[in-house]
Parts: sequence; structure tokens; C-alpha cells
Amino acid sequence: MKLKNTICLLVFFLGSIILPGCKDDLNIIQDSRISSANMWQDEGDIRSAVFGMYDYLRSSFKNNLLYWGEYRNGLWGPGTNNVLHSSDMSAVLSGTMNSTNAYANWSSLYTTINQANLIIKYTNQVTMSQEGKDFALANAYYTRAFCYFWIARIWGDAPLATKGFEDAGDDLYLAKSPQNDLYKQVEADIRSAELSMKPSFTTRTTANPAALAMLKADFGLWMYAVPKAGDSYLTMAETAIQSMALSADRLETDYANIFSAANQSGKEVIFSLFQENGESTGGFAIEHFWNRGYLKPEFINTAVPISENQWWSYNSRYVSLIRSDASDKRIISTYGHGAYGTNGNEIGWPNKYAGQMVSGTRVFDSDIIIYRYAQAFLFDAEIKYYRKNYAAALASLGIITNRAYGKQNYYITTSDAGILNAIVNENLKELAAEGSSWWMLVRTNKIWEYNASLASQISKKNILLWPITQSALNRNNNLKQTEGWQ
Repeated sequence: MKLKNTICLLVFFLGSIILPGCKDDLNIIQDSRISSANMWQDEGDIRSAVFGMYDYLRSSFKNNLLYWGEYRNGLWGPGTNNVLHSSDMSAVLSGTMNSTNAYANWSSLYTTINQANLIIKYTNQVTMSQEGKDFALANAYYTRAFCYFWIARIWGDAPLATKGFEDAGDDLYLAKSPQNDLYKQVEADIRSAELSMKPSFTTRTTANPAALAMLKADFGLWMYAVPKAGDSYLTMAETAIQSMALSADRLETDYANIFSAANQSGKEVIFSLFQENGESTGGFAIEHFWNRGYLKPEFINTAVPISENQWWSYNSRYVSLIRSDASDKRIISTYGHGAYGTNGNEIGWPNKYAGQMVSGTRVFDSDIIIYRYAQAFLFDAEIKYYRKNYAAALASLGIITNRAYGKQNYYITTSDAGILNAIVNENLKELAAEGSSWWMLVRTNKIWEYNASLASQISKKNILLWPITQSALNRNNNLKQTEGWQ
């Protein structure tokens, strides 16, 4: 059930206790006009703070999910008129960002982390029911782990804040901690979340057992494949996926149903960021849809969702992959296309998260999916590939291909390279425009085959990371720029 009323009430609550903050520090100072003595009184305050934390998490990802997790994969490009809105966008595409790039700002993630830190602190001080305490701690540890997992992968070394900052007297100017320390914190927080997680926590827009298992699998796969931290992490991922008791009935029969406005919390969704008309709308998808001036009038917001302008779209390589098999039932949901343009021109667009029509106006109120069960099967196939259990990897992949093409044994290759390519291809097709393909391509060491600009810079130190903003460096003398991005 959606949490509209709770979150709407929280807009005022949070607005009164958090300063707007500057983009050039961690942006986590609380307003001293309301002290901790009257903020954290009872279980209701803690529960409200949890939903406020998810409001911050949504603010972190509703626009940035694809900038951090997809646009750099070499399969996206400019949309309408082959032009991007800003040089910052172009730099993301080519992997040539600098310290002034708008998308390199980490402050919203640290604001979310600070809220998690405060929840952990006060949950252990306020008299609460055990269920309330478990709910608060499971969500706070899950969210903190999730944020630090993204920070460590995006920036590498970064500040590691584990106490809540509440007033200007707190020391906000933390030096960077090594990336590995951030990974250790993610692992510790996953373990802490497991201690408080309960089967009764089933809401898809807050932490739940399946969401925690997916984060654990995601983290374990990354640690095994990228920093090469050892086989124990592959086992971690394997155990997490096994705990989910995967079966084909976890998937929607109709792929389009996943993204239906009437099915926001459908059975395939594991964890998503809540949006609703009148509470929160917008996000990255607005940049995928066409301006009405390019369309025949009869198709505007009927066959073709519209927005202010289409800044981003798939490049020709991605379109070819998505459309490589006409029997693929995912195409219409992943890539809308047709002779809808002026003068009958064929146009195309990423067709997920289109929201709905309300009183003649398109409202981009789609929940933003972070994890769903199809990705769990893809994780499972990747784990089994690393185990060199190729038949089992293809069996897991077959659950995905059976829905997509009506064929369980779609891939019959038995070679190592063939199976890895099948896993990569199905990730790219199944999860297009969902913000995870960058991480998959880095994990599988395929990113160099897809992004030619990055491949040309492969010798540069930390080319797969992001720079820290110059404003953050100016504000905090304890920070140093990511090596290689000076």
C-alpha cells in the first residue's frame, strides 16, 4: 500500500528541521531551532523519520539513477535533433566529466545517510515496541548500506559518516576514507539489517527481506568480480539468491504489466522508490519523451507520451540489440517506435516510466524500480556462470527468455564467451532504462567493448570513477580530488 498520507505530512515535518543546505558540503546540517530533545520523542517520530529517509533517497535517485547507473554504458546518445541539453550530459556520455559536473554531486546521498544515522541513534534511545524498533533499524541499515554501496562504486574513496549530525557544532568536514572501508561498512550494515528484518515487512517501497537479499547479492557479485575480494563474496551472492526461493511465477506473465500505471507494486517488483501524483512526480524519464512539435497531433499522448524535450535516447547499437528479434515481447515496453512523427517520420523513445494521463495532462508519477525478480534470475545466471555451471546459468536465463520469446532454450551455446554474451545481452534487453547496466558491464569487464570513449582512456587512473565537485573541495579542506581526475 502506498504511503501518500504519511509522506505528505512529512514534507512539512522535514522542511522544518532540515536546512536547505549547500551543494558544496555534505548537506546534512539540521536546524538547531528544533533540538533533538523534542524531535525524537516516541515511536511515531521514529517511524516518520524512516519515511522521511526514503523521501531523501528518492531525491537522490529520481534524476540520477541513470546518470550513475546507465548513461555511461556506451549505448545511449542525444535524443531529439541529436543534441544534449548541456555539456555536463555530454561529458557523462563520454566519461570526460570534471569537478564542475552537476551530476557528480553526492550531497543528497549524504543527507539520506545522515537521516539513517539519526534513526539508528534514536531508535536505541526511545522506548518502542520491538516491531517498531525492528522496522526502524532494518530500514536505516538497509538504506545506509545501499547509499554507501553506490558512493563507493561511483567515487571510490569518500567520507564515511556513521554518526548523525544535528547542528552546526558538529564536525561536518570529514576526510575521505578508503573505498575498501566503505565496502566494509556496506557489509556490516547488511548484517545489521538482517538482524532486524522480519518476514512481515512486505511493503515494496521500504526495506523488505527480498530487497535486502537483492542488495546482498548485488554487493557480493560486485565484490567478487570487481575488487576481486574472493570466493566468499560469490558465496554471499549465491546464498542471498537462494534465500529468495526463485520460481518462474515470481515474474509477471506480461512484461508490460511491470510498468503499468495500474500495477505500481505488482508481484515482480521487489523494491521501488514511491511516486504519486500530488506527492512526487518527474525523474529521469522526462528526458526520454518527445516534444509535441515533432509529432502528428493525433498521436500526441495517445501512441506517444510527450514531455518538454527528448534529451536522451538509445543509440543505434542499442536499438539494433533491442529489436534484434521481432518476437521479443519486451520491445514495445522498452522501445516505443513508429511512424508517428511529422510527415510520417518514424520516431523512437525509451518507453518505460511514462506515468499516466490525468485530466488531459501527462503526469510522470511512475514508481522507480530499483530491484525486481527478473534481475534476481539474471544475478543467478551470472553467479552460475562464475561457478562455470553453464547449464544451470542457461536454465536461469531461460526463465527470462521464456517470457520474452516464448522459448526456454533460446540460447544453446556451451562456450564460456557465448554464455557470458547471452547474460550480457539479456541484461541489456530486460533492464533497459532501469539504471543497472553500467554496473553489470563493469562487473563482466565488458564496458570497454561498449563505450569506445572509455576504452580510449583505459590507461587513465580511476577512469571508471567520478570526480568530486570543486565546490565540495573548496568547502572542505580535508577532501582531496579523486586520483586521476585532477
